[in-house]
Amino acid sequence: MKKKWMSNLSLKIASVIVAFLFWLVIINITDPTTSKTFHDIPVKILNENVITSANQVYEIEDGDTVQVTVKGKRSFVETLTETDFTATADLTELSKVNAVSIDVKLNKESNSSVEVSWDNAVLKINLEKRVTQKFKVRVDYQGELSENYVLGEMVAKPNIVEVACGESKFRKIDHVGVMVTLNGQSEDFEAKYTPILYDKDGDVLDDTNVTFSNNTIRVSTEVRGTKEVPIFVSTRGTPAEGYRLVQTDYKPEKVRVSGTSSALAKVETIKIQVNIDGEKKNVEREIPLADYITDGLQLEEDISTISVRCEIEKDGERTFLLAPTDVAVKNLPKNCTMNLVASSEKYTVNVTGEEQDLADLQLADLGAYVDLNGLSDGEHTLDVKFSLPLGLRVKNHIKIKIVIEHQDTDNATPIPTDVSE
Repeated sequence: MKKKWMSNLSLKIASVIVAFLFWLVIINITDPTTSKTFHDIPVKILNENVITSANQVYEIEDGDTVQVTVKGKRSFVETLTETDFTATADLTELSKVNAVSIDVKLNKESNSSVEVSWDNAVLKINLEKRVTQKFKVRVDYQGELSENYVLGEMVAKPNIVEVACGESKFRKIDHVGVMVTLNGQSEDFEAKYTPILYDKDGDVLDDTNVTFSNNTIRVSTEVRGTKEVPIFVSTRGTPAEGYRLVQTDYKPEKVRVSGTSSALAKVETIKIQVNIDGEKKNVEREIPLADYITDGLQLEEDISTISVRCEIEKDGERTFLLAPTDVAVKNLPKNCTMNLVASSEKYTVNVTGEEQDLADLQLADLGAYVDLNGLSDGEHTLDVKFSLPLGLRVKNHIKIKIVIEHQDTDNATPIPTDVSE
């Protein structure tokens, strides 16, 4: 039996070798060895506290991603994706030139040999001093509210945040802000926002390796309704004697205000009064509108004052001579007569007013009269009264002396009387 097995041994060994080689050929034909390169695999930083504990921050100069090449059986290699690799850089191994080797691990197991290479890639960083400072949170907005609504107060909580970053980045920071998005709101609303770094030009700064004391800011936004309200200007007092108010002009005649629904419902007009008492020339005023805006309302236009002009002119004057017979008598006591003490005297009447009205005025238009209502027998000194057309007035005072007597006395000659009243 042994002799039979040992016969043609070399031939048998050769057959086994040939069979193995043939098997290798078959395997390599059906599942050949291949390689594949994966780009931009992110590098995870380990032990950052080594930097922060030294009151420093770092910026990655190079090596935040790595390129990895895998060699192995095609059936395995083709199943791999970038997520099957973990690339790390341990800052505890940082060199004097601020570089650290990148380590890459394949997280997927294979039944065959696999080679992973990344050309000894390194992570390079820049170190600088860590600066911490507090900033007031500035609230800005984008978008629009519903029609006829405006923004009221926007309150950020917290309104101050502490920012920590490297010196170079810190020098670029102008302010910290949040951006509120408006999308047709018509009532108050509240939302959370991420703090943003801005430079002096209003551009957003990269916040890599920046820490905030608060990563979210809550902003309460007030939404106010608006209303267009008319303005009414009146005058108080009268111009100096011999002067008159011609007209009052003012601009604007209406203004838009905002406020709560209840406050807007209460306001119908804005009333303003201008004092012209004793004035002899035009009165011009710039009146602050804010003084006349009620609580709960505020102006919504670029107008802070109302311009008022009260036009005042000196009266024209015309003189008339008034005879006693031109003076009517009203309310003569029953069974009495009235006699003038100086019946031949004439009185000068100075009438003032607008020139055009004075030009058309006649003596009879003065409507001169004395009123005897409530008077008894005897001598009386009375003011002559006038019923002038609107806009005219008598400048001087005229007095006459009269005597009232019973009708059974005929010693005096009566003047014409008006007893219609």
